[in-house]
Amino acid sequence: MPAIQYQQPEVQNRPGRFIIIEGIDGTGKSTLARAVGEALEARGLKVLLTREPSSLPTGKLILERLASGEYATTPHEWMGMFVTDRRLSIDTIVKPALAAGTDVIQDRSMYSTLVYQGAMGVPEKEILKRHAGWHPTPDLLVILDIAPRFGLARTRKRSLGLGQRWVRQAGQRYMFKDGDAPQSTEKLKFLQEIRRRYSRIKGDFVLHLPVRRKKGKGWVDKTTSELRDEILRELDARFAPREVIDKQRYA
Repeated sequence: MPAIQYQQPEVQNRPGRFIIIEGIDGTGKSTLARAVGEALEARGLKVLLTREPSSLPTGKLILERLASGEYATTPHEWMGMFVTDRRLSIDTIVKPALAAGTDVIQDRSMYSTLVYQGAMGVPEKEILKRHAGWHPTPDLLVILDIAPRFGLARTRKRSLGLGQRWVRQAGQRYMFKDGDAPQSTEKLKFLQEIRRRYSRIKGDFVLHLPVRRKKGKGWVDKTTSELRDEILRELDARFAPREVIDKQRYA
């Protein structure tokens, strides 16, 4: 995707940018989306945060179905519900905001359907066909990457306030240091497949962003601020390359 040139990154007389943040469970998508949004607003830009499932009635139906567990739902039925909700959200919320010059930062989109329902058996070509002609290509697709065992640990920590370090236990796949019940091997393997599918998404608009970094002999989680700044640098390099070059030259 060719870079769009601006005199100033903060100008409003342009279409908004569509930024999507994706990743497996436990990567911190929602927290990061808010942090990026706040940073762009601090630059004087208009920002809208959206998510999937949406806040529309179609999105609430999906959340109710996910929470209840009462209904057996096939992968194709899940895809149909998500596509319906997504189409309404794109047409009534996202596209009008972009046309008004607002940057839209979305937590999950069609790429979640591509990898999750794809892993459940729905052909990728069928999923892409359902989105052809109406789903906008994002200006930046950020795919947060983390090993599923650490993603599950972060999810568990968020819900129970427990630590993230894993230790081996006899007869168990993984277990938290604090002694809480291990996540199922089945879920771990499913998320490993989801991670593989995310890694296959390529394009000029795609940024694969690891959420952990090397420190000494081990690895640690990047802070939200670190991840936010990496995304901001990517946006600046894509949409204001002249300003970025000048800043580096005269720093």
